[in-house]
Amino acid sequence: MLAGSDGQVRVRANVDGEVEIRSAVGDLVVSGNIIAVVEGDQEIESLSVRKTAEVVEILVADGTEVEAGTALMVVREISEEEGY
Repeated sequence: MLAGSDGQVRVRANVDGEVEIRSAVGDLVVSGNIIAVVEGDQEIESLSVRKTAEVVEILVADGTEVEAGTALMVVREISEEEGY
């Protein structure tokens, strides 16, 4: 997950499966916080951010079946200048 010039990152599923969203728009999340889980037939993927970020948009509903590569949410990385 690489941030664009606006600091936004599209968080994508890396496996096919059912999505469990664990954050909401406006939440501030830090590295290590699990923001979504994708449960596939043979594996479970836990997604987190690498830098402090704000959840900007949720793109899929909790419980949705998705394919690998599907964008689940958009987060905006918070810079050190912003105080986080």
